[in-house]
Amino acid sequence: MSFTLHPTLAKDTFLVTRVGSLQIRLVNDSRFFWLMIVPEVTATELHDLDEKTAQSLWKLVRMLGKALKQHCDASKINSAAIGNMIPQLHFHIAARHTDDAAWPNPIWGHGTSEPLSDAAKTARISDVQGWLGN
Repeated sequence: MSFTLHPTLAKDTFLVTRVGSLQIRLVNDSRFFWLMIVPEVTATELHDLDEKTAQSLWKLVRMLGKALKQHCDASKINSAAIGNMIPQLHFHIAARHTDDAAWPNPIWGHGTSEPLSDAAKTARISDVQGWLGN
């Protein structure tokens, strides 16, 4: 089976870059600096990933979490792979602040998304690409 991005992920995120078989995507919500990593695989659970992909995913999760914490002056980094609403395997990494729209609750399903302006989208994509050395 070939990889096809879930339509909801395609609609709600922008491709930032690829690192091997992992897509790094920016969530289109200005309330949070929120990234997703989507492995280009058919597996739906983290434990189903092959060892190489799993190691690459964890390395990227840790690196992006550290970058978000540092560059966004985040109070907390939320990292999760839930998959209840969208079965395709995807991993969330979001910078949280004690004064953000959802604090202290989870951001998933909280309120109405506020789309990024073109300038904010471009800036965030550039930031992430810079953190990755692209």
